[in-house]
Amino acid sequence: MKIDSTGRPVVTRPVGGKGRASARSSVTGGESRSEDNVDINPLASQMAAAEQEIRERPAFDAEKVAAIKDAIAAGKFQINPEAIADSLIAVSRELLQNKS
Repeated sequence: MKIDSTGRPVVTRPVGGKGRASARSSVTGGESRSEDNVDINPLASQMAAAEQEIRERPAFDAEKVAAIKDAIAAGKFQINPEAIADSLIAVSRELLQNKS
């Protein structure tokens, strides 16, 4: 939809009249009335909320990194090979299931 120099919407029609939907609106006494409907997928709002949450969350936990660094420096950091192996297996299974 275009807007002319007075701020009023200008209704245009597709060339050849083969548009998917026609937009009908009227302007009377400064009021605008439109018969167009817009449906927004609920998933879009969920995705927008998730994106906002990711932007607000820090990229990493600085306190946790500092604690691990201190534990390594003090020789107290312990590696749990079973947990690492379990996580690798779980990620591999997930990737294989998504590939199929």
